[in-house]
Amino acid sequence: MNYLFSYSGPVSFKIKRQLLRNIKSGTEAVTKSTLIQKRIRYVFDEILSNVYDYYKEHNFSNETTSIDGYLKPNELEFVLSSTVSETDKESLKNHLDHINALDEGGLKTLYKKRLDEKNNERANAGIGLISIRLKTGNPIHYEFKKTTLADTVLLKIVLNLSDE
Repeated sequence: MNYLFSYSGPVSFKIKRQLLRNIKSGTEAVTKSTLIQKRIRYVFDEILSNVYDYYKEHNFSNETTSIDGYLKPNELEFVLSSTVSETDKESLKNHLDHINALDEGGLKTLYKKRLDEKNNERANAGIGLISIRLKTGNPIHYEFKKTTLADTVLLKIVLNLSDE
């Protein structure tokens, strides 16, 4: 198992942009397949965007997030450790359980339903995780940990690197 990337620190717009530039060059070293490179960048961008938006919404700008990418034979494993508020923990758990239980058709239906919702804030909530689940084709593994300062969610997202 090899590291493809590792970051630990706050997530601001400037940092997000720099990390996305870095992952672009990193994907070219992993595979020649343009499709797989795009998929890696898409999933990485969705992960960062979810964290950035959540932290911005909850005024968590000083919180530390860590995201690592481990390269394994035919797969890339993203491991994210991020702060989550106590009030959001249960709804995040329920959302992850729900999308993990759906097949591809169910995920596409849920995605479309979220896009069609009139309440824009509700429509955007969780759509990134649905997209990640669709792009990877794998369940999103999660674990909540209580730290002295806050609750942390640990997400493990596995992306298949073989061409389809």
